[in-house]
Amino acid sequence: MATGSNGDIPPLSTVSTRARHTIQLKDFLTPYAVTSGMNPYHPKDNPKGYINMATAVNRLMEEELETRLRKADAMQYDRQFQHYYQLFGTFQFRMALADFLSRHLCPGRTLSTENIVVLNGVASCLDALGHAICDPGDVLLTPTPVYTRIFSDFCERALVDVQPIITTQEKNQENLSFTYQPRDIENRIQELKAEGKNVKGIILVHPQNPLGDFYSKSFLLDVLQVCARHKLHVIVDEIYALSIFRDEESFVSFLALEPISPEPEKIHFVWGMTKDFGLAGFRAGVIHSTNQEVVNCLKKLSTYQCTASIVHHACAALLNDKEWCDDFFLPTNRRKLRDSYEKARSFLEEMGIEVREAKSGFFVWINLQPFLNEVTKEEELALFEDFFKQRLFVVPGSILYCANPGWFRLIFCVHPQDLEAGLEKLRSVIEVRRK
Repeated sequence: MATGSNGDIPPLSTVSTRARHTIQLKDFLTPYAVTSGMNPYHPKDNPKGYINMATAVNRLMEEELETRLRKADAMQYDRQFQHYYQLFGTFQFRMALADFLSRHLCPGRTLSTENIVVLNGVASCLDALGHAICDPGDVLLTPTPVYTRIFSDFCERALVDVQPIITTQEKNQENLSFTYQPRDIENRIQELKAEGKNVKGIILVHPQNPLGDFYSKSFLLDVLQVCARHKLHVIVDEIYALSIFRDEESFVSFLALEPISPEPEKIHFVWGMTKDFGLAGFRAGVIHSTNQEVVNCLKKLSTYQCTASIVHHACAALLNDKEWCDDFFLPTNRRKLRDSYEKARSFLEEMGIEVREAKSGFFVWINLQPFLNEVTKEEELALFEDFFKQRLFVVPGSILYCANPGWFRLIFCVHPQDLEAGLEKLRSVIEVRRK
């Protein structure tokens, strides 16, 4: 019989084995997010508060969004919102999504509303896909470093074993760090199969978090060939697909590749209103899949993971307003993202800090190894604590499964005054370390 650390027999648990598994999975960042969220910085009202440059939220378009959402067609109350509806997404919203995604990510292709399911956030979408595609213990691969909750979203309830494809800071012929080749996926599949693992698919975050890059069309086609050879599903999280502020024409969505994929029914596209529209509180995540069995399962799961119909109505109003959405909001957002990124990058590089070039997303990925006493995870976390003591919340790379200690992720699309104050706090900590 198992005993506790002190040798005593533990009391019988009041929850299931599955629940204990979920409880035991700790989230490193949550306590820091709670602390900083209860005491936020304001240049006049609370200059000693915390500056959050860790949570991936775009604060640059808040005023523009508020103005648009206050119009009657978006948030006007209707009696229909009191009643049941298609919990996997109102027809109005799915129609708006099909048209919006088509015109921005796969022009010339008509998406069917029957292949679209709406759940309460992209985390819920990933959780539901794990349930639909994998049995407990099955493996999904993902390149690292990566958004930390990729592991949690598939593991906490669906009990999927997410395994990394490890990349490093060693630079390739194009002078880029943290890269890999399709053959690395093949090698990792073979390694895991040799260990007796059942590899069911791969998860790609495209554009990437935390690197702020995206994959080329030729690379993606090669990945699809590898996955087809091994009969793998491809789950692609494109939550930052419209937050590209450089080389916009080069970005190719999986929605554009699906018709020419060797196995299109094994591609499952995920997007949401959270990042590109800064509407994290709306909890509107989207899955597109042509796999009818998967879609049928997701529709059933929507009973437990749905979003309020009034939210669907408001989101549809934004997406259908092409003059506001396509001609004003998206290009203005891209310009603001580019300007804020360049400001942060210039500041950091003037300090002598290595910045990995980004094209998309909300992230500055920086190398702070020169300011560690030793290049270890322990020293990285000690530097993280130094930042937090100065009321600056950033993300240490090890929490994002980075193989090389000393890299950090900063969110640059905070309010302009927060960006300036946050970078100054970072400078003050680095200058102490430099001395």
